[in-house]
Amino acid sequence: MLSLRMVKILLYMRNREMMNMQMRRFLALLLILMSLLVTSGCGDDKYVTLVKDGTLQMAPDVKIGKAFDNFFGNTKWKSFESTDGKRVVEFVGDCTWNNKEAECCVQFIILSDTTFELGAVTINDVEMNRWESMGIVNKALTGK
Repeated sequence: MLSLRMVKILLYMRNREMMNMQMRRFLALLLILMSLLVTSGCGDDKYVTLVKDGTLQMAPDVKIGKAFDNFFGNTKWKSFESTDGKRVVEFVGDCTWNNKEAECCVQFIILSDTTFELGAVTINDVEMNRWESMGIVNKALTGK
């Protein structure tokens, strides 16, 4: 027959084993989550960062990323390679156009690791001409 002391020791050892098992499960889960974060690429790629941290001649003191994120709503940035092999950074954000809610898409063409130029600008999938594009981007950058 087990004494009360032996029962307490066995219960203590069992609880400790359960805690160790829970700790191992927690650490395994933590490791999996950290791996997912690292591999999912949390943050912008180098091309998006280039454009967001960059400026245009029409507003040389205004960072594009900050201005666009403040001017437009529900902003999204991504980069991709176009069908003709060019690297493109695409910005999409909500705005008001002709007194109606609209979606604006602005593309920047990457020329090198340090330079880019304004590409296509669309409102609700309708491509703007060069003057309209410059006006929209200038308004987003300067508020004028």
